[in-house]
Amino acid sequence: MKKIFFALAFLVAFQATAQFNRKLIFIGVRGGANFSRLETQDLSIKRPGASTLDFFKTNSTNRTGYVVGAYARIGRKLFIQPEVLLSSKGGTFEIFKDGSTTPVNVDVKFSQIDIPVLIGLKLGPLRFNAGPMASLNIAQGSQLGDALKVYTNQNVNKTIEQATFGFQAGVGLDIRSFNIDLRYESGLSNISQLNLQNNAQFNSKVSLWQLTAGFVLF
Repeated sequence: MKKIFFALAFLVAFQATAQFNRKLIFIGVRGGANFSRLETQDLSIKRPGASTLDFFKTNSTNRTGYVVGAYARIGRKLFIQPEVLLSSKGGTFEIFKDGSTTPVNVDVKFSQIDIPVLIGLKLGPLRFNAGPMASLNIAQGSQLGDALKVYTNQNVNKTIEQATFGFQAGVGLDIRSFNIDLRYESGLSNISQLNLQNNAQFNSKVSLWQLTAGFVLF
């Protein structure tokens, strides 16, 4: 009786594996963490009434955020994988005010809806994928605007562009219905841009590493 039971269990597992491997379209969810950094150009600005220049400088501190969403994978060995993700990102930059040698750290955090479209190659359990990504800013903390109000002639609310663009590239590991992904993401357009006094420009982009775990729903 035990032999019959184990034989039936083996046949069921073999059939399920065969059906899983024959699928061409996979729908799943994934979530995890972003480790992001804000990239700004070093920039000096003279404020009205100030005797010296204020200096903006990139800070290398990483900010940890979340990412969660859904994906569709079309194809087995060669595949295309569009995704819709809710992603929390950010970073810090330094302002040396009025010649001070002690910087003021400005912590920037914001949320985006990311839509990457990845092209990939699957070799056994490993996946390699890369592709473009569009992002829509949906929320941003007030610290960036507060820090830059004194420098700008325009409404700070106009600094947030409606759409930004970038790319993702990385590697993944599939274990049956489970998967793990490690990706690098870099922005190709600015998450914020200010037209400052004296025709200066303040631009900022975000780059990050992203680690997620996922599950194939069907």
